[in-house]
Parts: sequence; structure tokens; C-alpha cells
Amino acid sequence: MVGCAEWYAKSQKNRMQTNTLLSGITTLILCGIFVGSSIFNVHIRYETWTFDQSESVILLIVNLFYVAAVLGSFAGAFLVNHLEKLLLSRIYLMLIAVASTLQIIVPKSIVGVAFARFFAGSAYGLAYLVVLIHGGEVIVKEFRGVAIASINHVLFFGILAHGTVSPVVLTDHNLEANRIIGITGITFALLAALIGQFMTYESPIFLVQKGRDAEAIQSLMKLTLECRETIEIRDAYIDIKVMLHEDSLASQSILSDGNWRPLLFLCLGKIAAVLSFNAAVNHIQLNVVDQLYDMPYYSISGAIILAIRIFFGLVFVYLVDIIGRKPQQALSAFLSGAILTAMGIVYLVTDNVDKNVAASIFLTFAFVAGTGVTLVPDVHLSEAFPTRKKAFSVAVVQVVEHCAQILIISLTFSLNHTDSGIYGGILLVCGIPLMLIAIVLYAFLPETKKMSLRQSRAAFARKESLYETGEASKDNLSY
Repeated sequence: MVGCAEWYAKSQKNRMQTNTLLSGITTLILCGIFVGSSIFNVHIRYETWTFDQSESVILLIVNLFYVAAVLGSFAGAFLVNHLEKLLLSRIYLMLIAVASTLQIIVPKSIVGVAFARFFAGSAYGLAYLVVLIHGGEVIVKEFRGVAIASINHVLFFGILAHGTVSPVVLTDHNLEANRIIGITGITFALLAALIGQFMTYESPIFLVQKGRDAEAIQSLMKLTLECRETIEIRDAYIDIKVMLHEDSLASQSILSDGNWRPLLFLCLGKIAAVLSFNAAVNHIQLNVVDQLYDMPYYSISGAIILAIRIFFGLVFVYLVDIIGRKPQQALSAFLSGAILTAMGIVYLVTDNVDKNVAASIFLTFAFVAGTGVTLVPDVHLSEAFPTRKKAFSVAVVQVVEHCAQILIISLTFSLNHTDSGIYGGILLVCGIPLMLIAIVLYAFLPETKKMSLRQSRAAFARKESLYETGEASKDNLSY
């Protein structure tokens, strides 16, 4: 009980560090709705804007969200080192507000939907990168894991919103899911802009980089709810100065100084996340669970699957800083791959799979996949790279993720996901690589639980001597 009380007290003292991310987190929840419409949506051909459109055109519009996310990620990689976070939050909130407005005004127009998805995708790519970098720089090491894992977790609230609202297209009522989602989006975007205006504090690392050291100390005081410059704040400031000095000794190339290691393994981690949560696997799950409940006028499968994933996943969000990143990610990825592989073999062997058993196994898969394979990669992204390389390194990893989603959507979009004859091949193609990646990640990733940013990026690169992680580097730096 004493340990819990201390943890709670410390979390309250550092609550402004997560509050400063609220604008970005709200944006990601709203973008999660568009993620759901792209890879968690078996009703897309019932939506009005798809009527009388060819399959290739619909596919193009669906993929447009992730194409825009690629552009947003690269734009963010450039802007995050030049603009303050409050201004960046206004940019991505404006983008998601425009997307929501278009969904309200022209929910049935294919042109309107295309522009809405483009603006939302741009906001997604930009906000995701900015929030991960900002969060990694302002959150103390004791809470970095749980806070950054929560950022990924909130995406599924947006996907759940879509999974709950989108089935209205199956009803006889004259309702437009896009319009409902648009009204929700514009409301929360305006609220997030108001909250962000008063709660967004700049990263002390960014301020020190710009030579604004006095402002950096003030920011550290606000983020820790201190009214004066304490010894802890002074130590944190010195640690930032040392880290930036050490990073200045390295090249800006994202492939030099051992940076290729975290870049490679974090790309694999994101690919593992995509293999566990993509259009093909999701649509199989949705159809199998729908068969169990047999509701012709409303599809409840999306709400059930995501409710399980969100509810149980929330427990494991808090375990990232307790049991460690590596075991949680590897175990979740391996067990997820094992379930997909086992089900793939079953569907290849027989056409008569009991729907109750199949649905139960896929609901178990939703629970297992939500415990780490999608949560941990973002934590690693926030702490794996040195400052000079971070923005473009994170952008590259996220682009790999977006491109993997585009590839799977494109390859499986035309398939009939109600035909169980295709399930075996899809599940094996996703499940076997997922298990192999889990083994590789467990073997080669470092454990960075409760490490400072200086320690974690050196551990990832395995270049401790380059970054002088000992006390000597402090002694060699003049202020």
C-alpha cells in the first residue's frame, strides 16, 4: 500500500507532463476514427459515398488516409525542430477540424470524403510524431512507459467509436455515419484547442536547443509543479545540457553512430504491430464474431472486440514500467502470432470450424494483442534515438508502418472476407512472421525500463562510449 501511495503521489506531482499532451492525444483519438474506417470496417460498401464507384476508386480513397499520414510524418520531422509545440498543435487540430467539417457538409460526396481523409491522414502523421517526441522529452523516466503506451491505447477509443457508429449504415434509418463522426470530431477538436491553449508547455530540450535556457528551467518547474528552482530541476537541466552536448558530437545521419540498430528493430516492432492489427486480420475477426451473434441490422462485433482490447489492455499499459518493455512486447507478439498461426492451420485443414470456438479464440486474440505488441513500439520510439536523429528516425519508422498498412489493404481489399476459404492463408502469412519477429526483438532489444533518455538511446545504439553516459561527460561540459 505504501508503494501505491508513493506512486500516486508522484504521478500527481508530474501530472502536467501528460496534461501538456492533451491536444495531441485528442487529435489521435479523432484520427483513430479514420483508422477504424480504413482497417476496421466491413461495412464500407454500404456507405453512401461508395455507391456507383468502382472498387479501385474506393481502394484509392481508403488508402489516401495512410498516404497523407506518410506526408504528415515527414512534415512533422521537419517542423518539430523549428516550431513550438503549441503552434504545431494548432496545425494538426486545424487539419482534423477541416476533415470533420467536410464530413458534416458533404458526407455523401466522394470528393468530400477524399479530402476529409487526406486532411485527417495529414493530422494523424503529424500529431503522432509530435506527441511521441514531445512526450518522450517532458515525461520523467518513471512514468514514460505508461504515458507513451497510453498514447497508442487511446487510438483504439477512436476505432471503437467508428466500430460503434459505422454499423448504422445497415439500419433502415436515414443516418450518415460520416456526419455523426464529423460532428463529434469538430466538437472535440474545438475543445482540445481550448485545453491546449492553457496546458501546452514547451519541451525543455527544445528550449535549450534554441538557447532559451531560462525558459527551459521555467518549463521544468511548470511540468513538475514546483514554484522555485529545486536541486532536482537543476539536475534535470544539467542532464539536458549534457545530453545535447553528447548528441552534438554525433553525425546527423540516421544510419550512423549505431542508430541503424534501433531503426531496424523498431521498424520490425511496428511491422509486428501491423501484422496483429490490419485490415485482413480485423475483417476476419469481425465476420467470425458477427456469425456468432447473427444480427442482420446491426453489427456488434466491432464494439465487442475493441471493448475487450481496450478494457484489458488498460491494465497492461500500467505494467510497461513494472515488468519492462521487452518481455511485454515479445510475449504479446509471440502469443498473438501463435494464435493466428494455429487458427490458420485449422482453417486450412477443415471448412467446418465451430463458430462458437472460432469467435472465442479471436476474442482471446484481441485480448492478447492488446497487451503489448501495439503498445510498446511507441514507447521505444520516444526513447531510442539521440536528439539530432530523433525526428527523422521516428518518421521513417512510422512511414514503414503506414506503408505496411497500405500494402495489406491493397492486397486484400477485393477479397470476400465472409468466405472462410481465404482465412487460412491470411492468418498464416500474418501469424508466422509475427512469431519470428517476437523472437528477434526479445533477443536483440535492450530493456529500457526507468532509464533516462541519455541511457536509453545509448543502450539502443550500443555506443555507450560515444555518448559518454558516465559522469565524466558532465565534468567536461562548461555552462
